[in-house]
Amino acid sequence: MKRVVTVLAAFFCGIIVFFTFFGEKLFYSTKPHVEIARPQRINDLIILPETAVFHDADGDYIFTITAEEGFSAQLLTATKVRLTRCVPDETGYFGVGYVSVAAEGYSGALTVVRANSEPRDGERVVEGE
Repeated sequence: MKRVVTVLAAFFCGIIVFFTFFGEKLFYSTKPHVEIARPQRINDLIILPETAVFHDADGDYIFTITAEEGFSAQLLTATKVRLTRCVPDETGYFGVGYVSVAAEGYSGALTVVRANSEPRDGERVVEGE
């Protein structure tokens, strides 16, 4: 019996040591990496890069970011926002590759402008590469 308890204790100590050293890397490697920016406003238009707009069968959408303080870092959560309007920007102020968007309840919160993989609604994301 002593041997079983010793083996189990060593096994659980090994798991604790593993997650102590590699837990953060494991967490960050499994999350989508995103670039975040605040949209530009011109008059009543909200302007975003085209890379911020995602598409599916139901139409266009973007991901906004909410941040909350974690134990040692900010935790970022992506929230899917369905767009009611998405048209190419005709102001010419930013050049090509920008769109004018509108969505119910969206007034220019922090927005994902690029992602290495598309986040899911409510998923934690990591800023940067």
